[in-house]
Amino acid sequence: MLTWRTLGASAWRMVRLSGHITLHRKLYFMYGGAVVYYGLLYAFAIFRPGEGFSVEQALHVLVEVPGAVLAIYLAMDMVSGERNKDTLEILFSTSASHYGIWLVRLLSVCGVLFASLLGMSLLAYLLFAEFPFVRGGLHACLSAFVFVAITFYFSVLCKSGNAAGMVAMGVLILILMGGEALQNSPYLLFVNPFNSPMGMDALLWRERVILNRVGWGMIGMLFVFLALKRMENREKLF
Repeated sequence: MLTWRTLGASAWRMVRLSGHITLHRKLYFMYGGAVVYYGLLYAFAIFRPGEGFSVEQALHVLVEVPGAVLAIYLAMDMVSGERNKDTLEILFSTSASHYGIWLVRLLSVCGVLFASLLGMSLLAYLLFAEFPFVRGGLHACLSAFVFVAITFYFSVLCKSGNAAGMVAMGVLILILMGGEALQNSPYLLFVNPFNSPMGMDALLWRERVILNRVGWGMIGMLFVFLALKRMENREKLF
């Protein structure tokens, strides 16, 4: 009979091993790219102080959009990397549930991504604009989860990490292009919780933001479910 301490330690080792297999050396490139991105924006803000970021812009430009790009980058090789290494069939032939295997891998990717986004939100607060960075980071985490789920689904559908990344990036571009038209819509993914429409009651705006986040979270979970079901049908191992 396993104790809770042993069970917790085993679960942590599984998540850590899954993160190591899935992420491999991606973290070096991810954090290097984030440092370059923030360095360029900070230099721009220093040399042109009159054109810095407002509170409304900081969350979107410094946290949400980079977080979505990082989500695509981290999730695009989750399936295709295993296929290229000829280990995908081994994973599906284990006694453990294939749902559990991939949910642990998704958990490891999301854990690293969410911690990174909270750190980026704090960095944006310290360097660029003052805003509630904890709430802002959490909002960006949900948007990033949606793109992790979308990329995971297309990686299963296309059987290629590069194709999945391109399709997910196309979805991101379409959402950004349609952001202006959906600015006052309750369906906007990159909703700014700190910028309520003029004349709207604060309580009503808070309820709209909560419903928006819950709805997009359910869409993300739906993509994860569809990816797992399609993977089961595709591999023909059950």
